[in-house]
Amino acid sequence: MVINTDYRRINVTGAATGQATSWLKADLSMQYSKADNNQPYKGEIGPLIGLLLWPQTDNAKDYLTPSGQRRRLTNLGASAEVDNPYFNLSANRNNNVTSQIIANLGLTLTPVRWASLQTNIGTQTYISEALLLRNPQSASGFQYNGVLDLADDVTRNTNMQTVLNFNTYQLTSKIAVRGLVANAINDSWSQTNAIKGQDFLDPAFVSANNTVLRTNRTTLLQRRLVGVFGSATVSYDNYLFVTATGRNDWTSTIPVERNSFFYPGVNAAFVFSDAFPSVAKFVSGKLRAGYAAVGRDARPYAFRPSLESKLTANGGYGYGFTGPNLGLKPEFKTSVEFGAELSFLKNRVGLDITHYKARTTDQIVNDIRGSYATGFILFNLNGAETENQGVEATLRLSPIQTASAGWDITTNFERARGKTLKIPNDLPESYVSDTWLFGNVRNGTAPNLSTRSLTGFFYQRNNQKQLLIDPTTGLPLRSATFIDGGYDRQPDYSIGITNTFRFKNFQLSMLLDVRRGGDVFNATEHYLTTRGLSMRTLDRWEPRVVEGVLRDGKENSSTPTKNTIVVVPGAQTEYYRLMSEELFIEKDINWFRLRDVTLRYQVPNRYFKARDVSVWVRGTDLFLFTNYSGLDPVVNGNTAAVGGSGASGIDFGNFPMPRGFAFGVKLGY
Repeated sequence: MVINTDYRRINVTGAATGQATSWLKADLSMQYSKADNNQPYKGEIGPLIGLLLWPQTDNAKDYLTPSGQRRRLTNLGASAEVDNPYFNLSANRNNNVTSQIIANLGLTLTPVRWASLQTNIGTQTYISEALLLRNPQSASGFQYNGVLDLADDVTRNTNMQTVLNFNTYQLTSKIAVRGLVANAINDSWSQTNAIKGQDFLDPAFVSANNTVLRTNRTTLLQRRLVGVFGSATVSYDNYLFVTATGRNDWTSTIPVERNSFFYPGVNAAFVFSDAFPSVAKFVSGKLRAGYAAVGRDARPYAFRPSLESKLTANGGYGYGFTGPNLGLKPEFKTSVEFGAELSFLKNRVGLDITHYKARTTDQIVNDIRGSYATGFILFNLNGAETENQGVEATLRLSPIQTASAGWDITTNFERARGKTLKIPNDLPESYVSDTWLFGNVRNGTAPNLSTRSLTGFFYQRNNQKQLLIDPTTGLPLRSATFIDGGYDRQPDYSIGITNTFRFKNFQLSMLLDVRRGGDVFNATEHYLTTRGLSMRTLDRWEPRVVEGVLRDGKENSSTPTKNTIVVVPGAQTEYYRLMSEELFIEKDINWFRLRDVTLRYQVPNRYFKARDVSVWVRGTDLFLFTNYSGLDPVVNGNTAAVGGSGASGIDFGNFPMPRGFAFGVKLGY
């Protein structure tokens, strides 16, 4: 447990159903949740890096002077010395409080026998209060005499959907049809009020009013999507089904000339065990196939630049960083899917398997850097093309099925591969800048690379893949630009195994998480190596020759010059300081994790008037086995807010997943 960090969450749900008349039914559900998350900083300003850099001969727990100030090791400036990890956790704060209210009302009208009308209205209100404090005495806040970032975000999503269902109609004794027509409205509204304060008047008082320099910003985002859709299903003898679908959307985030887009789909299912009853003695199930197209709009204000206040001498307004794109259009994803659902031994064994392949065209890539000559820095562009394919399978086993006891096993298997086919404007690379955390490795991709590849300043090699050595230093040469090194954060496959044991009123469930393959960038180890604090630097005074060939003009010939230059890392600090990040990208990382264990007790009805009462206790992330040399391969160097495939698989100053414990009570009336 990391001191001064915790995560507290409360969740309350309720649902009710009422039959007002014989033709009107109402369903109401509500959910309220609140989470308070105190977490440590990540990366170079985080306490983990501070702990790893702190001298082993010093008592890190003694982090304050007798007067209550930050105890420093040297007479250098506070910014030049790493934060004591205990001081960091006590003085700096990274807090986020989120509250969420979800309410849904559903009405079902059946005034006639041949149709029904369903209307659902739902609203979600999400409130987030973020506080980031860098103490005036901390290494990251000293030069500003303290920094305080506050942000209050209120988001409201309202959805309304009306569906007119046409009941099954028999055209002949074997052919039947059914269908629906519907419309949907999604309205999103979000307002963020943020303030940044610097230069604390009182170093111990955490308030924006306690800062000298204050800048504030209000961001308003609105989006509306209106859609109409329908489907029609034709069935033959209740074992062969063909369904056609179609939807048209109108969006506010695409220029009006192209803000209407249509996408169809078709699916077929064949219940072979109903078509051939003799087969059902051994196996039952169905085969399915489908084609679908899905259109997607852009984020709010993606095609037109917005004005914002400027901190100039005379104030005023100007354009932001993002430039216009009046040619923006929706992106489309088309997919083909084949699958089967099988069951054996009276449904005690079941298998559901699916193979899919999808291609996205005109994909919108946000925040691509353009020419500064345009007056802008970032652009939102169409033009990317990606392909994803994979296999998903679920195996169900029920070894024990009795009135008082049971044992069920569910195994989920997934293998997914994503590939970039094209990026906008034929750029050499598309990358997520927020994943460039340390050194020169980032989440970057290019045509024919994985959508989760890593690019960096990797070693140069000749046409035989041998390292190129600088003939003046004897050290390997790195590329001066970001290049592909064949690294992929995608796993070969992942497996989730859920065991559920039931005995009378007790139920025990366990979820095992297995993953094979996928690369992880251990930036923490790279950081320590460049500072001579890694175990791999212990032999720094041992002379060595780096295996490779000299870049002397003959490196690509049939007789390249073999390197024989002796280097001593302790004397040539560039040996560690300029090491390529590829030495710290660990390939083929596997893990076996006990993700979740839950014990539930169903209280007998005779003790309560409620019809459903249960209590439960849960433990999460209880143990981990992995070949990763870092603390935990399940890492994200940034947050989930980072776009694209994010910073997953980039480990820089990350703490491992903590063991968690929770309990709850469920009441149903």
